[in-house]
Parts: sequence; C-alpha cells; structure tokens
Amino acid sequence: MSWDNVIGHQSALERFQKSVARNRLASTYLFVGDDGIGKRTFAMKLAQAVLCDRNPIEALTACEECPACVQVRQRTHPDLLLISKPKGKSILPVELFIGKGDKRRREGLVYDIGLKPFCGGHRIAIIDDADFFNTESANCLLKTLEEPPPNSLLILLGSSQQRQLQTIVSRSQVVRFDPLSDQQVTEILNRVRTADDEEPATSSLPNDVLAAAAGGSVGRALLLADPEVMEFRQTLLQRLASGDAHASDFAKQLIAFAEAAGKENYLKRQRIALVADFAIEFFRRCTLGLAGTQVEADSAMADGVGKYAERYRNNPSAGAEYACECIDRSGEFQRHVFANAGLPNAVDSWLIDLGRLGRGELVTTGDTLMGTI
Repeated sequence: MSWDNVIGHQSALERFQKSVARNRLASTYLFVGDDGIGKRTFAMKLAQAVLCDRNPIEALTACEECPACVQVRQRTHPDLLLISKPKGKSILPVELFIGKGDKRRREGLVYDIGLKPFCGGHRIAIIDDADFFNTESANCLLKTLEEPPPNSLLILLGSSQQRQLQTIVSRSQVVRFDPLSDQQVTEILNRVRTADDEEPATSSLPNDVLAAAAGGSVGRALLLADPEVMEFRQTLLQRLASGDAHASDFAKQLIAFAEAAGKENYLKRQRIALVADFAIEFFRRCTLGLAGTQVEADSAMADGVGKYAERYRNNPSAGAEYACECIDRSGEFQRHVFANAGLPNAVDSWLIDLGRLGRGELVTTGDTLMGTI
C-alpha cells in the first residue's frame, strides 16, 4: 500500500525487500540515475517504511497513519536528517557535515547521525546533491561511512556513479535507477498537473507530449511545460543534428536562454545544465539508434536522431564513437558549469568541441585531434 505512489523502480524495491528479509540492510546506499525520475521519492518512502511505528521493519511497508509516518511525510521526524546543497552554492559545504565556528564537531550531519535514535529505531540521513561533494566535504564523511553508528542508514542521491568521488562510491552500495517510461511519466504528470490547479497551466501541451520529450524524467517534463524551454530544446536538437553546434552564433543564443531564467546566477547555471542534459539525451539516443535499437522519442528528437544516423550511414561505428565522446564532453561541461566556471567561455568551448566532433574530428581533453573519418 505505501509504495503505490512510487511509480517504477520495482527492481530497486525488490532489492531492499530481500535485504531486509535477510537482515542485511547496508548502512550506506548511493542512489544514481537521472534527475527527476523518483530517487528522492523512493528514498523518502524507504525512510518512512523503516521508521514506521506500527509495521515491523521486515514488512518494509509504512502504515501511512502512525505519528512516525506522518512526521516523515512532513519532514519533521527527529530521526530523519535531510541534507542538500544550499541555494546558490556550487558544492556541499563542510559546515553541513561538521558544523561551523565554535560548534564544529558538535553539530552537523556527522554529529547528528551518531546520536541514539530518539524513537528507538533508526537514524536515517538522506543526502541530496551528492554530485556536489568536493574532496574536503567528502573527507568529513569518510569516518562515518567506514564506521557507521549502530542503526544508522545513509542514502546519497546523485545523477551518475561517474560524477561521484571514488572515496564515496567505494564505501557505498550503489543502486541504479533507470529512466521512467513515457507512460509512467504521463501517469505522474496526470497527478501533479491537473486542470484543478490553482495556478494556471504554463503550457497547453498535453502531458503525453511532455512525457515523450522528457527522456524518462518527470522533473524535465515539468521544465518543458515552459514553452520557452520546449522551443529552445527543439532548436538545440536541430543544431546538434546538423553536426556543427557552434555555427551561426548559437553560443549567444544559449547564453541569452540562460539569462532569461532570472537574475540569480544559480538559475542561469541550472538552465545551461539543463541544455547539457538535452544534449546528453540526444547523443545517447543516437548511439542506440546507430545500434539498431528502437527507443521512445518525440518527433523533434526522432527527427534529429534520424539526421545524425543518416550522416553516419556508411560508418555507424564512427558515429557511435563520436556520440559517446559528445556525451563525455557534455558531462564535463556540466561539471564546469556547476563549478562556477565563466559561462560564456564554458559554453563557447563546449560548442566548439561538439562542432569538431560533429565534423569527424575526435578531440581529446587536451584539445588534440586524434583522427578523422
């Protein structure tokens, strides 16, 4: 009953059910998968099931009605610790883990998770934005990961295993979350975007159209409900399919799109990171298309992937290799964006690289040509 509102991720649920049944629940888990696919929702539901007053942990099912279940839902349970990157920050600061000033080591997550459970069960910490650990903040957590306090459970949420520090990955049980199907995204959108919403709809596009363009992410679908975002995505896909993303002052268009997000710097960076997400999804689908795999896609994506595949009709392996390199470059570009790199230079460099790759020039990280088709 308590998992009914968690759509998808059945394999992850079965994994936890087996672990609990065998009394082998680990102390630290790293959830990885695209943003907006339900990792946080799953983590909160898991916390509710573990902390439920009424049902035993072996059931791994929250009753939804006891004080503990209500407190977890309201995020006020004394044994539930929630950590996320502060607004406007580019990293998870060390103060979140060990406190600051004269309270250092006497507050923060490391101190709090070591306290005895207030309600006699578990202490659970959910660390959002795990992509934004730096070496200093991760080091604050290492002793806790190596010697976890009794009855503690840490859940870290990140976009991919590759973006995590190896010191974190090596001390965690990795749980991979796959993108949702278009049907599942539509089902969730039908719940959160209803005709009875107090706020007027930001887009006249139906939910199934948004789902088809979202690449399995509800969060991305909600962003695409903004007509400006959907329009820019279509322009981007056309540019990527053309093979020269840097042509016709596209860098200026991208910066203007970011500037339209608002005055605050973090909003601009979030928009540019979203553009990189669109590019990663495009090139991922290109690799699948060149391999002959049929995937769900909206018309704009399908048209772009088709044009890309046509360019490499006589050498699909080269096309797949370049697409994979573009994925790597786009992920690296995102890391620069979140690390507060200068946006115009970062955008320009990224698009130049994509353009070179699109023309068949395989570029290394050091900007050296490795070969051509």
